[in-house]
Amino acid sequence: MIKFSTGMSYLLLGMVNLPTKGLKRFVILPIFFNLLVFIGLFYLFYHYLFPLSNYYINQLPSWLSFLSTIFMIFFILSCFLFFLTTFTIVFNLIAAPFNGILAERAQYLLRNQMIPELTYSEITVRTIKRQIQFIGYFLPRFIGMCFLFFIPFIHPFFPFIWFAFNSWILSMQYQDYAMDNNLVDFKTMRQLMRQNKEESFGFGFLINGISFIPILNIVSMPAGVIGGVLMFCDRHSQKLPPILIKKQ
Repeated sequence: MIKFSTGMSYLLLGMVNLPTKGLKRFVILPIFFNLLVFIGLFYLFYHYLFPLSNYYINQLPSWLSFLSTIFMIFFILSCFLFFLTTFTIVFNLIAAPFNGILAERAQYLLRNQMIPELTYSEITVRTIKRQIQFIGYFLPRFIGMCFLFFIPFIHPFFPFIWFAFNSWILSMQYQDYAMDNNLVDFKTMRQLMRQNKEESFGFGFLINGISFIPILNIVSMPAGVIGGVLMFCDRHSQKLPPILIKKQ
């Protein structure tokens, strides 16, 4: 539990460092992208999810009608987590080049470490390529989770399963910006996460959790990027060949 709590603390450190001089202009765009995520979620809930949940409940047999409220809660929660994951992943992919630059600046300003010398255009190209690798990892698992949704006896547990899945995926995304900037390949990144799985899960768990908290959810993207940088510098930078980390 100590490592789990330590992982959570990195997101809090990310939030604390949001106003850092030199970072603020790189924080604005991720906040804008995160705002779009929740505007989209609100639109889906209002126009589609509530009518769909009523239709779903009406399909229950009469002898289960007394459970309609419970089923509706689980259905809405499951759908919320599903759309939250989908929107977050999509907008993180769109925001990836900006988040990569934010990660580079955070590493320099907060830990006085410089990434291998790359131009912003090179960082952008590498980040997009990395996100394609991430999609190859994420998509089969996402499809598998979608199949679980249609297994009736799993419904009561599905929100918890999905929350855990989304926590791990978010942790991977936000840790990966720093690792990619420091030329850590995708396979090695996954190995480092497994070696540090309790902290990694705690980090993603809190990112996922604050998605339900107004105002805080808007800053979760830049805070997650900065927190991922701090975790990388504290946990992994010394494990890499010296050529990959240059100190000022």
